[in-house]
Amino acid sequence: MNEKQLAEQFYSAHQWSVLNDPIEACTQRALALDSTLLKQVAKGEQPATIRLWECPQSLIVSRKEARLADFDSACDTLAQLGWPVSVRESGGTAVPHGPGILNFSLIFAQTKDQPLDLDAIYISLCEPIRNALRNLGLQSEYGETPGAYCDGRFNLNIDALKVTGTAQRVALSPANELGLYRAVLAQAMIMIEADPHDTTGIVNQFYQLAGGDNCYDPHASTSVDRHLAGHYPNGKLTQVIRQEILLALRDFNADIDPQLEF
Repeated sequence: MNEKQLAEQFYSAHQWSVLNDPIEACTQRALALDSTLLKQVAKGEQPATIRLWECPQSLIVSRKEARLADFDSACDTLAQLGWPVSVRESGGTAVPHGPGILNFSLIFAQTKDQPLDLDAIYISLCEPIRNALRNLGLQSEYGETPGAYCDGRFNLNIDALKVTGTAQRVALSPANELGLYRAVLAQAMIMIEADPHDTTGIVNQFYQLAGGDNCYDPHASTSVDRHLAGHYPNGKLTQVIRQEILLALRDFNADIDPQLEF
């Protein structure tokens, strides 16, 4: 089964609710909504959900990083620089968020007899993004990106530079009458208009200030706008890619309502 067929099989297996959210004013609230939806989907209180969202300029770290020796003072310094720090529930390294950095979340439930194929989920998460980029004339490939923060096998790369990072979380379902066993949250972060050099510099600065050993290559990542000819007004390209992702989802399952406006 090829990547397109995997995605078609995945999206056709669920009835999806689509949230095309505007930029949230509060980073912590934007993060919390994915966690809330994961719990609701695990209980059968919410259908499988597709969510596109952005949040204010901020740095998101894991609970593990929040235990670094100088975490509090690092947060104070970065807040003064316009990069307030928020803590997420999932693992991984520090990652930048902000306008022009688009987040794409898939949240769905499974029964106990359905396999948890993490690779197939990652591919299904990434294929609409790849289609969106392809419609803009850009080819993206899967693979690790040496030197990039939050690196993984299911990065998407343009010209061997990381443009999208991915992650997953699983939550077991409480006892329910629907036969649900677990819910899965798959997330992708797409660098569209944010400066990859500056954002990697902020990640490195966090670790230096907080007492961590991590250090990443500012030249290992990229953003979509660096690979397109012509000029888009601020925020327009991110909106275009939102729409292209939603249209790609409808190609995988014709019943998905793309909800192009928000």
